[in-house]
Amino acid sequence: MSLSYPRVTLAVALSVSVSTFSGTTCAAGTELSEVIVTSTAFHGAPDDILHPVVVLSGDALQQQIGSSLGETLAHQPGISASYYGPAASRPIIRGLAGDRVLVLEDGVSALDLSALSEDHAVSTEDAVARQIEIIKGPATLLYGSGAVGGAINVVTRRIPATLPGQSAGGSFSLRGDSASRLRAAVGLLDLASDDVTLHADGYTRRSDDVTVPNGRIANSDSRSTGGSVGASLLNEAGYAGVSIGALNENYGIPQAAGSAAGGPRIDMKQTRLALRGEQGLGEGALQRIAIAATHSNYDHSELESNGTVGTQFTQRGTELRLALDHLLGDFKGTIGTQYRLIDFSAGGTAPAFVPQSITQTTGLFAFEQYALGRLSFEAGLRGESQTITPAASTTLPKHQTNSVSGSLGALWRINEPLSLAVNLTHSERPPSAPELYANGAHDATQQYIVGDATLGKESALAYDLTLRGNGALHWELSAYLNQFHDYIYLAPTAQVNAGLPVFDYRQADARFTGFEAQVTVPLISTGAARLDLNLAADYVRGQLTNGANLPQLPPLHGGGELQGSYGNWTATLSAWRYLAHNDIATFETPTDGYTLLGATVSHRWTLGQGSLLTFLNGSNLGDQLARRSTSPLKAIAPLPGRSVTVGLRLAL
Repeated sequence: MSLSYPRVTLAVALSVSVSTFSGTTCAAGTELSEVIVTSTAFHGAPDDILHPVVVLSGDALQQQIGSSLGETLAHQPGISASYYGPAASRPIIRGLAGDRVLVLEDGVSALDLSALSEDHAVSTEDAVARQIEIIKGPATLLYGSGAVGGAINVVTRRIPATLPGQSAGGSFSLRGDSASRLRAAVGLLDLASDDVTLHADGYTRRSDDVTVPNGRIANSDSRSTGGSVGASLLNEAGYAGVSIGALNENYGIPQAAGSAAGGPRIDMKQTRLALRGEQGLGEGALQRIAIAATHSNYDHSELESNGTVGTQFTQRGTELRLALDHLLGDFKGTIGTQYRLIDFSAGGTAPAFVPQSITQTTGLFAFEQYALGRLSFEAGLRGESQTITPAASTTLPKHQTNSVSGSLGALWRINEPLSLAVNLTHSERPPSAPELYANGAHDATQQYIVGDATLGKESALAYDLTLRGNGALHWELSAYLNQFHDYIYLAPTAQVNAGLPVFDYRQADARFTGFEAQVTVPLISTGAARLDLNLAADYVRGQLTNGANLPQLPPLHGGGELQGSYGNWTATLSAWRYLAHNDIATFETPTDGYTLLGATVSHRWTLGQGSLLTFLNGSNLGDQLARRSTSPLKAIAPLPGRSVTVGLRLAL
């Protein structure tokens, strides 16, 4: 079950979509009747996966697309976002962020610099997504040690992986936002013959400064364009394809209300070449082979208020993956290898706070699953070697780390509606180049950042328990404990350097505990009429073992929505309460609580084999001054005020 929290935006949207492809179970434009999670070792439905998982797809995804990936997902249970303004908002999973949350596009790393600093936007574009998968809890074994908090996979059709149902199709969307005067357009096109499918997509998006209850956020405007072309050769047992995509994004770093025009900006560009293929190998022990290769050229400039380049970041990234599925008696599993090369440099008129370096990571992984009646068992192991080599012009030492991670899990289907999943995971994460070598002023975040070349790898022992019921009441309760040894964190100090407060990277033992709960209570179900009450709550507490609080964590929050449908009409009323956040770290300020009220009404029209969806959403209807405790800019960049979303989506 996935509950939709209210979006704090105002948008006007038009979406036109044509075509239906095999692999779906319904007409284009409607929700898929069966959701398959692709970013797990064993693809399956969410209720059959041991780790807690949320999948956003279909109409829910179309209506919740925000100004960035973080804002699209920020109101899902267990998820928050950093909100460095609307354009730079990165997802936070169970209080963990940055290098501990991997952002993927079609199962491969985004290969951007969004984890380097909170002012850097994520390069994946959810407006072209088919679905977005959120795997909570440790997902390290499949994708790398950077996913100790979880993984977010943006699934697209940029490399078509299924045989099409008809020869041509596509979609076109328009979106407008009065809160930021957003103007956006998205187009997708698919052409196919018997064994070849071509895909193209493109988008453009512009917005002005965001309106908040106490005025506007200065310098919060943005503009973005991008797109891709791809092609696949398909047969009944698999496919092989290639795509090339590009994006250009320019956005401001928010300033305090009433600030003069202008301010620092980020000018970001990325070109991404991807190859991917899968092939079935028959009915023997070896079942399927899958390969993926991606190369990214990424650049972004941090512009001063006068337009000059302060710092220029450049990164060339390559990732290769190979996986082989097998079936041995009652055991099924996958083994694979992964290689990643990151060539990073920084220059410009302002001294870079992170020196040039090359990071090479090689990993080997294996998963096995065994089913025994109502019980399913899963075990995994990953070994990884990382080497970071600073530029020869520096005197910094090379840093080489070997890490080993493993997991054990069990799923017990207690009876038809009730199941229990238990996971135990040991994961190890080596420090990143910024954590080791940073030493300088970062003007965009107004921090002087100091790394520590003696940092060792951090390790975590995670316990995760999820109880699900799928009977008359659809509910899920998850509880977790993540115990970190030598947790790496950025700590404020009382020092000042170059006119900026000094923050340095440190290590200490830490602990994250929390829970997520959600339930759907059916109130009316008679023929064409249905009325449900959806309730949810989640909480996380992060502390060093000496009792000190960790910074920028989300507060306890919860609420519900009343969702009704009659025929082709649906409507919701929602209220979500975010409590005050007072468990703060040193030099951090408390955050007041707030309540977000929302309402939605939609109608689906049948048009032959297609449909027309029209909807009207209202969010933050109480016009609350809402400051997100996970945002480093909460004092000057609150969430948007009262807003209304209007849209339509035509599918043929």
